[in-house]
Order: sequence, then structure tokens, then C-alpha cells
Amino acid sequence: MKILCGFILLALSTVVHANLTQVGEGTARWGLLKIYDAAFFTEADLTAQQVLADNTPARLELCYARALTVENFIEGAEQGLPQVVSVELEQAVQRLHAAYQPVKQGDCYHLEYQPEQGTRLLLNGKTLVQITTPGFKALYFGIWLGERPLAEGLKRDLLSGLKP
Repeated sequence: MKILCGFILLALSTVVHANLTQVGEGTARWGLLKIYDAAFFTEADLTAQQVLADNTPARLELCYARALTVENFIEGAEQGLPQVVSVELEQAVQRLHAAYQPVKQGDCYHLEYQPEQGTRLLLNGKTLVQITTPGFKALYFGIWLGERPLAEGLKRDLLSGLKP
């Protein structure tokens, strides 16, 4: 029965992802060093303002060009997150940060959001944590796609295929 449930979940996950379109890609650098390649997927025909809404599915893929520690991820996220958030969102951020694992060259993190299901963090296809806190998607995807992203150029590249 467990195997059948696993196949059903995998099939549903594939169907959900089939409806997403890659709308942009880019490379994150620290100085001259390449850190990761990123790709952003969402529904076709959206505007940049719509991608962070809770009713819009999204997937951000980050594939690493070098090894990074859990501390590297948390430090980077903290630079992109607002300094003041609700207690519930802060707890959700802490849950996600606790799930981070170090990566080596070639590893990929996926941040996926589905309405009614929440945000999942996956490492090389394995789910590490799922967050269902309302508003978490906009907060965490906002690190790359929000009003004050970590890198404006990367944000522009990731959103390049959206409607103006």
C-alpha cells in the first residue's frame, strides 16, 4: 500500500509541475565566483506582481557550482528577509532553516509552492520540509523575487519571461 501511495504522489507531483513554465534563469555570483544557476517556473501569462501571490504555484531551482554550508544559506537568507516579521512567519523561517543541509558542487535545492499545500524545500529531489504558514511563499521567494531581492540582476533574469 505504501508503494502504491508513493507512486500516486509522484504522479500527482509530475502533473502539478507539468503546468509550470520556465519564465527565466540566471546565475548568482559573489564577486567573480559563480555560486549557483537558478531557474524560475510558474504559470504562463503572469505578471511579476502576481508571482508571489498565494494562489500562484511556483518553483525556484538553485543548482550549485560549489560547496556551501548550512550557515552560508542562513546568512544569505537573512540578508534578503525583512528584519521584522510576524511570530508565525519567523517560526516558519526557522523550521526551513533547520532543514537546510550542506551542498556540494552539482547539488540542487528546489523551493516549490502549491496553493493549499504550501512551500516545500527539496534537496536533489528529496523533500526536507513543508511549510503551510500563510504568507510564507511571498516572504521566502521574495529573497530572490521581491521588492528588495538579494540581486536585482538575478531577479530580472528570473522574471524575464513574464508579462510586463
